[in-house]
Amino acid sequence: MAIDRITVTLIALTAGVWAMVLFVAWAVVSLPTAAVDASDVQRCDPRRPDEEQCPDGQWCVHGECTPQEEPQVAQRGEQCRDCPCDVGLRCGADLRCRPPDEPEAPAPTCGDPAVEKAVSQLTQACLKRRTSVQDRVEGGEGCSADEWRALLADDDQMNALLGAFPDRLVVYFPTNEPRARQPWPDSTASGYIVGELARHAKALREAKMLFVIGRSSPDGNPDDDHALALRRINAVERLIDQALGRDKPSERGQGPMLIGWGAPSDRPVALESFVKNYAGTQTPIAVSRTESERLAAGFAAVRAGREPEKVRTLQRDVNRVVLVIPVPCAGTPETR
Repeated sequence: MAIDRITVTLIALTAGVWAMVLFVAWAVVSLPTAAVDASDVQRCDPRRPDEEQCPDGQWCVHGECTPQEEPQVAQRGEQCRDCPCDVGLRCGADLRCRPPDEPEAPAPTCGDPAVEKAVSQLTQACLKRRTSVQDRVEGGEGCSADEWRALLADDDQMNALLGAFPDRLVVYFPTNEPRARQPWPDSTASGYIVGELARHAKALREAKMLFVIGRSSPDGNPDDDHALALRRINAVERLIDQALGRDKPSERGQGPMLIGWGAPSDRPVALESFVKNYAGTQTPIAVSRTESERLAAGFAAVRAGREPEKVRTLQRDVNRVVLVIPVPCAGTPETR
């Protein structure tokens, strides 16, 4: 009887071992398949319109069709530069949400302490940099996340600059342009952009300084996006030089100081918020008249409360920009 119990025990142990072996074998075979199924996302090319390759409600981010998040809703007192205010609130001239019956804060101007402080802080920080935007781009260093944060204007600074200077210019870029160590734009696009900037030569020349502020967009990994934003800032600075008749950066001492900065872009700015708070009053500047007119028509539709054509593509367009802000004041008196 004892032998029978031992035999039964051995059989049970053997069965248990085989069960474990079969489980491990199943896991090895099945789990990779499950991983493949989980990652079976639709690939896309950010250079093509989202409407041509991604389902409704999705857009191309990092090479994959990704659901578009609903714009974050700002509450009372929060900044509404990048997103709409909650129900029952409105976005004031100071780009903060407030109740409709609350007195409107006046739009900031050069004489306002907040504007002078923002101009001074950004100017002084720029002067203390060890390397300029151009040096970083030409040196191929790119821009790490820490370096990028050091190049960002904070919310209060951005609100002050955008609120005080509505006559800013906005230059719009094709996807992934300019590429590292490759010439951009070509002669045709360059001629058009320089011509459009030259139309504003008086404002550009008479400014005490020019803030050139780039946004990174979610077309690649974060480090690549940051480096791309730097290249865009550098490209616009060079195009401004041409528009003002300066043959090289060393001649910038003959005109306003160019100050390159980044705009916070932890998440894309909502289209409606961009049109209201970033686009300014001037005609969009793109690589061609056709592109400029397409953007202008889309913005006009948004302002009229209509949905523009290819709205998802337009949403990405407005996150691939460089703002040019002519600043007629020079900051607080102690830093002038």
